[in-house]
Amino acid sequence: MRFTVPQFIEYESKIFGPFTFNQFLFIAGAGGICFLLYFILPRPVFYIAAVFVIGGALAMSFIKVNGRPFIVALGSVLKFFIAPKMYIWKKKKQQDKRYELKTKT
Repeated sequence: MRFTVPQFIEYESKIFGPFTFNQFLFIAGAGGICFLLYFILPRPVFYIAAVFVIGGALAMSFIKVNGRPFIVALGSVLKFFIAPKMYIWKKKKQQDKRYELKTKT
C-alpha cells in the first residue's frame, strides 16, 4: 500500500490575508504603538519614532537572515553581546628554524 508523503511541512499557513500569524502580530503591534505615540509625543518626534517602530516591525515580519527570521537572528545577536564569554588562550611554542643551532655529534 502506498502512502503519500506530506510536502511543505515547514510552510507557515497564511491566517490573516497574505500574512502569517506572527507577521500580523508584529504589524498590528507596531500600529498600536504608533497609535499611542500619536497622542503622547509632539508631531515631529512622533514621525521620527513612527518610522523606526514601523521599520522595525516590517523588518521583523519580512526579512530573513540566512534562512531564519530576523527576530531569531536579532535574539542571537543580543545573546552574544549579553552572555558571558570565556576566552581560552593557549600559547604554542614557536620554533624558528633560522636561529636553531646545528650541532653534529
